[in-house]
Amino acid sequence: MTDSMTRTITTDEAHRRLGQHLLAVVREQDARIPAERRAPRTVAEMRARLAASVSAGTEVTA
Repeated sequence: MTDSMTRTITTDEAHRRLGQHLLAVVREQDARIPAERRAPRTVAEMRARLAASVSAGTEVTA
């Protein structure tokens, strides 16, 4: 008789669960970084940051 808590999972299921866990952890940690300290990740974010900098007359640092 097997316990319902000890079922065997496939490798694909284990990888999917690990991926979901890691994504949740990364998003949680990322949310803790203030927006002004976060590095732009896309070209659109970089362009928006540069445009805001130019209009404000300040210099953008990475």
